[in-house]
Amino acid sequence: MSKRTALIAAGVVLVAGGAVTAIAGGATLAIAGTDGTLSTGQHALTSDTSALVSDRADIEDFDRAHLGHPALDLTVTGSDRPVFVGVGPAADVDRYLAGASVETVDDIETGPFHLETTVRGGAARLAPPVDQDFWVARSSGATSAATSWHLHDGRYRVVVMNADGTPGIHADGKFGLHLPWLTPVAVTALGGGAAVLLVGIAVLVIGLRNVPEPTPVVSPSPYVTVGS
Repeated sequence: MSKRTALIAAGVVLVAGGAVTAIAGGATLAIAGTDGTLSTGQHALTSDTSALVSDRADIEDFDRAHLGHPALDLTVTGSDRPVFVGVGPAADVDRYLAGASVETVDDIETGPFHLETTVRGGAARLAPPVDQDFWVARSSGATSAATSWHLHDGRYRVVVMNADGTPGIHADGKFGLHLPWLTPVAVTALGGGAAVLLVGIAVLVIGLRNVPEPTPVVSPSPYVTVGS
């Protein structure tokens, strides 16, 4: 392989790798923002039941040493009555909601946003959620509520309710996962990828300009020696 070919090949590899890395870093920053939060955005949360409840989240062997301190951010706004949002151990949440009408979120579709839910009927009147002491994170307010919960091992559910426990939930909600390491990694990928991209372009230009000198053509001698 000639020097020119080697330079062109190396330049193409560096340009491709740098571009992919930079694009990945930039896309991550665009999605997660400068605070490293992956968010669902603001969407309507409505239910005719007493509680809108997430599917059970089973968290095991959570490695804080490598994952930092990820947090689940919960925000509910625009409610037509005092509202409550909380995170609680699944077993305690299930006991509290026993006998009441509940709508459980089985899956979340993001394009477009849609909640796939299962409704369970019930006639039990729930005591106000703010009076319960099992919540690991909670918040309530006249028209909005917001809380944040740092993930750790266990089984949990997220609950959105009216603060007095009555049926009929009408509000907007936004849920996000805050990853403190995400922004530094994305910035490093963006900067490092851009640097590699520039180096690759430079190597590629050098390779393209490194045109080999043409091989000299040897003309036959005008003098012909004829043997005697």
